Amino acid sequence: MIGRTTVLLGLAAFVVAPSLARANGEIIGMVQGGKGRVANAVVSLVDVSGSFSGAGKSAQMNQKDKEFSPSVLPVLKGTTVRFVNSDPFFHNVFSSSTVKQFNVSQEKVGDTSEMVFDKPGIVPIRCHIHASMKAYVVVLPNPYFALTNANGLFRISNVPAGTYTIKAWTGHGAPETQTIQVPASGEAKVIFKGA
Repeated sequence: MIGRTTVLLGLAAFVVAPSLARANGEIIGMVQGGKGRVANAVVSLVDVSGSFSGAGKSAQMNQKDKEFSPSVLPVLKGTTVRFVNSDPFFHNVFSSSTVKQFNVSQEKVGDTSEMVFDKPGIVPIRCHIHASMKAYVVVLPNPYFALTNANGLFRISNVPAGTYTIKAWTGHGAPETQTIQVPASGEAKVIFKGA
């Protein structure tokens, strides 16, 4: 049928009017740095129109073997982050960031603390007891983001067609930005070379 989209669900077929059909693509790419590909970089779209909330969503940052895991945690604003002590000794998790300030003691294995991250920005996380422990919660204003894998690769799915600014944050220096055109279907590709 011309001008209509047919959606198959099991054995039933539904016809969706063109105005209701979703036109979404994907962004795939890689983040490179001075020493090769960059793992744990946060890639996100900037200034996406619409209202987005992570209310009801949750994520977790663990403390195990005197390390935070994951060391970089991107979340949508409004997401509740649960901090869990999986070590058999005392941790004190805190941030003095203007985005989110907190200071919680987790004295023994199994202790948990939950916080809602409701303001976009970068939140450095530390432990008063173990100075080598550090991590970041990256709070984003829209759901179009990804964390690069060990090979520096990422994929952002279900992105509405359009032209966007996309940025890569690595924790070192200012984020790198580019302009990208996302098609109604298929993939847009981007490589960050100086992140």
